Amino acid sequence: MTSPHSKILIVDDNAETVAVLQDILSKEGYEISAAADPKAAQGYLEKSSVDLILTDLHLPHIDGLTFLAQLRAQSQDIPVVLMTAYGSLRTAVEGLKAGAFDYLSKPFIGDEVRLVARRALEQKHTSSPNHSRGDPPAPRTPFDNLIGSSPAMVNVYKAVARVAQTDCTVLLQGESGTGKELIARAIHDNGPRSAGPFITVDGSALAETLLESELFGHERGSFTGAISARKGLLEKAHLGICFLDEVADLSPALQGKLLRVIQEKEIRRVGSNASTMLDVRIIAASKTPLEPLVRAGTFREDLYYRMNVVTIDIPPLRERSEDIPLLAQLFVQTYGASTTPPVTEISPEAMRLLSQYWWPGNVRELEHAIERAVALSPHSVICPEDLPPAVKDALPQAAARAQGWVTLEDLERDHILRVLDSHERDLGRSASILGIHRKTLLRKLRQYGMGSGYGVA
Repeated sequence: MTSPHSKILIVDDNAETVAVLQDILSKEGYEISAAADPKAAQGYLEKSSVDLILTDLHLPHIDGLTFLAQLRAQSQDIPVVLMTAYGSLRTAVEGLKAGAFDYLSKPFIGDEVRLVARRALEQKHTSSPNHSRGDPPAPRTPFDNLIGSSPAMVNVYKAVARVAQTDCTVLLQGESGTGKELIARAIHDNGPRSAGPFITVDGSALAETLLESELFGHERGSFTGAISARKGLLEKAHLGICFLDEVADLSPALQGKLLRVIQEKEIRRVGSNASTMLDVRIIAASKTPLEPLVRAGTFREDLYYRMNVVTIDIPPLRERSEDIPLLAQLFVQTYGASTTPPVTEISPEAMRLLSQYWWPGNVRELEHAIERAVALSPHSVICPEDLPPAVKDALPQAAARAQGWVTLEDLERDHILRVLDSHERDLGRSASILGIHRKTLLRKLRQYGMGSGYGVA
């Protein structure tokens, strides 16, 4: 149980942040103190004891991670919660690996602050945290494009940072373009198998007969063209991680063989009666939620539960629109430096369009839109006319909705696009669901100026 008189030290040079936290936490009965920087905090700790420290990551002179490392070097076992207004997977991984209890993003959600504080204080009073993890390691993978301070993404960062230290099977669920493979690589690069291979298998890219051979390998003469024995991708992932993308597309037969890999830690090559033992961690991914497929009988229930040890749901970009400016500016820096003149900024009008758009292709689509805008812009600033037609159309639609009215044309357009996005932009299937001819759907997309975005000339 936490004591109502527990002492919390806030380390932040922003007076407004300190005031917000004081208001939230003092109402819970905690005794709150504040320090503007780590030096002042160290001085306070020399004179007084505290039960919990909330520290900003970006501080004058010494950053929050260095401050955390100093506390651990002094054998201070005070739980530390890191705070930042610029969330990223990198900072979450570094912080939690360095021994931070948790990670909060600004602006704060009161209930989350209260919950994190209570859990940290409960840990303080019931156990001694294990701080043997040492100093934060330098990140091995550039996952800078997995950034954002939205609560949904912060939850993803924390889950990734924690699960990376384990060896359990992980299931990543999220729409196309949300960054599932980047997250799988982050788990690999920050976990105990980082020195081993990272092998990617796309379950939707190959025919079933080829996929079985690719996954499990084959013996010489096992089928036409098998002129020599060959290791499969699962064998190549031995002592590392195999990332199985789009597992929903695996046939029932392959699902059964994959279950054997996870349960028995062994495989059998095509054309062989002998088993080969494997030490491989499986990270699976699907853009289609698997639970409905299990209920429908198209995905094996036993395999689902084997893969569903830890599930990380990756939110679509439209559900974290507050992160769009950060991502857009990152992509401008990535693609704009090599142009003449260099493209360095996005105009407020263009940024407003980017923030209003639906982004059915998620972060990948945003990246492509910025890359296109950089290529087309004759100036150092991206303007609305540099953006794809689909993005430029977004603001008038949003403005109409904000005023409480939409036209029939608006409703029709939005409904058509939602059907398309819900069915992977399959024009034939979407036209059938809409009850119109495929040619009619093509004509309407051209009318909306969105033909190119849906592969329509």
